[in-house]
Amino acid sequence: MNSELNAQQVMAERATDHGQSRRWWALAAICFGLFMALLDVTIVNVALPTIQNDLNESYSTLEWVLNAYTLVLAVLLVTSSRLGDIFGRKGIFMLGMGVFTLGSLLCALSGDIRIGSLSHADILNLSRAFQGLGGSAMIPLSLSLISNTFHGRERGTAFGIWGGVNGLAVAIGPLLGGVLVSKFNWQSIFYINLPVGVIGLLVAAWAIAPSRDEHAPRRIDVFGLVTITIAMFCLILALMQGSSKGWSSAFILTLFIVAGVSLLAFIIGELRLKHPMVDPRLFRIPSFTGTAITAFTLHGGLYALLFTLSLYVQNLLGFDALQAGLRFLPLSLLSFIGAPIAGRLSDKIGPKWILAVGMVCVCVGTYLMARLGGASQPQAWTVLLPGFIVAGIGSGMVNPPMSVIAMGVVEPRKSGMASGTANTCRQTGMAFGIALLGAFLSNRYSSLISAKVAALHNAQLTGAMRREIVSGLQQAGPIPGSLGLTDLGGKANSYAHSPLFPTLQHAARAAFLSATQDVVVLAGSMLVLGVLAAVLLVRPRDIHGH
Repeated sequence: MNSELNAQQVMAERATDHGQSRRWWALAAICFGLFMALLDVTIVNVALPTIQNDLNESYSTLEWVLNAYTLVLAVLLVTSSRLGDIFGRKGIFMLGMGVFTLGSLLCALSGDIRIGSLSHADILNLSRAFQGLGGSAMIPLSLSLISNTFHGRERGTAFGIWGGVNGLAVAIGPLLGGVLVSKFNWQSIFYINLPVGVIGLLVAAWAIAPSRDEHAPRRIDVFGLVTITIAMFCLILALMQGSSKGWSSAFILTLFIVAGVSLLAFIIGELRLKHPMVDPRLFRIPSFTGTAITAFTLHGGLYALLFTLSLYVQNLLGFDALQAGLRFLPLSLLSFIGAPIAGRLSDKIGPKWILAVGMVCVCVGTYLMARLGGASQPQAWTVLLPGFIVAGIGSGMVNPPMSVIAMGVVEPRKSGMASGTANTCRQTGMAFGIALLGAFLSNRYSSLISAKVAALHNAQLTGAMRREIVSGLQQAGPIPGSLGLTDLGGKANSYAHSPLFPTLQHAARAAFLSATQDVVVLAGSMLVLGVLAAVLLVRPRDIHGH
């Protein structure tokens, strides 16, 4: 027995020495994986018009290029992080990176693959879901691997770098996507993951030290896995499909009911288990709950808003993918620069007030973006610049202390569980934000179009003709190329060459501008909740070492 214990102790010491000597290389490998997984949340945004034209698909089908990835990612975050705790974080992280890299290759080749009756868009969406499977392992385990690799002040610096990469990946996606789409093709946004994934795998195999929850049984909590997967899947699918199916439809209501029942069963069941997948008692800690709400609102407010703003910059202002991405550069750079500084300050003055001040900046910056005004000229994008600067600074400040708090309120052995839960809040927030803001934009645009067409003073327009025009504009929706610029949608195209066209074109532009402005205000209101959560719920005494 003693010889067994001694052997285990020697192995643990060797793993510790290995981890310490190569810890910064390990951080590089971790950041490779994190960057890829988060980048693919937003890099697709500016490529959607090109993908739509190339694959000749409708916008409703195209939405799943975003949704398929986000859905699988958010649903499996907790499960993947717990598998890392049980079977080894390094192995599951590397498996996720490999799956993600393969999924990227399939995405790039989707336009050339034929499988039965599946369209190229269907294959692309399935490949995006496969990418999400890999990303669900890399994102949560990146935090728990850092927590187990770094200690003391170095942990704050590492979390700061992690936060910088986090913010950079999400914010720089539109720029990088614009460069690749403009200079090469839309497939290049996926091909770029291949060399990064291979390098990341090689460095990870060499530098990352093995770790897992030694107190966890080497078995899967099947009950927890099934119930949380069903709950997350139904909830996020309902949020994504609510606008198109109707929020009061039987399909959406059924999804919400199944999600609620499954979540309740999950909570009750996990409280009874000795080794639960996720311990609901984590949310009894006010600081953990505060950071969870903050993470949810940050991603659902600011980061989800980037999708809508990408449409605005391309649709209304007429920029191409590269030009649109360049306009988001201030937000990206300031997020990356501010994060390492915030990581160090979190250790010196405590993470609570860094988090709170950062969220205030994000909130104020978002409200500043609402000053879109009535201009629709290319130079009108400059009204977004003050908001980008303030929100970029805030975004850089928020991510490091948020991670420090989420990981600092639990024992190290539960780091994977805490990380997976916190990151689920982030990605669920992103999915919720895209669904909520997208639904609000679509509904608001439709109602404004109806009002504007109804208000047109033209004796030649009968009631049937007005309904036909409104139906066409609503069917086309607020997407590139459909704002009455080249395509009125459906039967309304018969008016494309009539004297009414300029009037309808102006109405579509004005409706989209007003709807976008309202969406920005809604996103800012969501961020107010994050500010309140950071100020009222986060308590320094909950955090180890503070």
